[in-house]
Amino acid sequence: MGVMDGLKRPPGGHKQPKFRILVADDEDLVRDLLSRYLLKLGYEVILAGDGSEALRLYRQHAVDLVLSDVRMPHLDGLQLLAALKDLNPRLPVVMISGHGEVETVVRALKAGADNFLAKPLRMDVMARVLEQSLAVAWSAPHGLSQGMQVNQATLISAPSRKEMVQEVVQVVARSAVSTGYCQHDLDNNLKLALVEGVTNAMEHGNRWDERLSITVQVEMTSDRLQVSIADQGLGFDQSTLPDPTRDEHLICERGRGVFLMRAIMDEVTYSPPGNRLTMVKRKPASPAPDPMP
Repeated sequence: MGVMDGLKRPPGGHKQPKFRILVADDEDLVRDLLSRYLLKLGYEVILAGDGSEALRLYRQHAVDLVLSDVRMPHLDGLQLLAALKDLNPRLPVVMISGHGEVETVVRALKAGADNFLAKPLRMDVMARVLEQSLAVAWSAPHGLSQGMQVNQATLISAPSRKEMVQEVVQVVARSAVSTGYCQHDLDNNLKLALVEGVTNAMEHGNRWDERLSITVQVEMTSDRLQVSIADQGLGFDQSTLPDPTRDEHLICERGRGVFLMRAIMDEVTYSPPGNRLTMVKRKPASPAPDPMP
């Protein structure tokens, strides 16, 4: 197959809300194919031929999400990501990577990218990733007043239903604000890691059986977030998953969630028999202020 698979098959012909997506890619064919497919899905589209043009267009237009290739002239994808996050940390940015760019994908996720897509692009995966990235980009209440410290433990139980995934993640995001871990909302890619963890527990652990629940334990301070997710399934052996750091597995759906969680979080562990996942994210220390002259 070429750069893309399944161009003519938007999932079920489902129309998305009128979000505006900025596409940055230096290949004319890729831009054209992406534009036509996204328009079929109901998105508005703005096209840029490189990172510099994308940054200029972002400053000129209201944009809901940026879809950017990693390798571009003038301003590459990582440089564009850093510039966009400086302008708007809440802006969802999804990166497109090629083979041999696993390290670049990990760097992008740790720098704030919301998700990634690997070439050759699968249109069904792209549609789901874009919808997911836009869904988690909500606004939360303002954080704590300066000087207040809160340590919080939260226990959440939820039945294995798809609509519960976002609700669980929203509860965690609100807790993050209430403890001062973040001022306005969790970073979008942290919410993505939570979405993947909760979805995996409901889908692969409980098989979407509404009679089975997941339990989410959240321990949070202003500088540390720990989330444990347990399902009522039989568990699994991590060693059976394909190694997502191998180029031939980068586009593989099986194990993708584990790869994303490991790339975004500082620690990801499974407790035997594999039906309890624990993720830890430490808040980076603020740089020390410059000494007075």
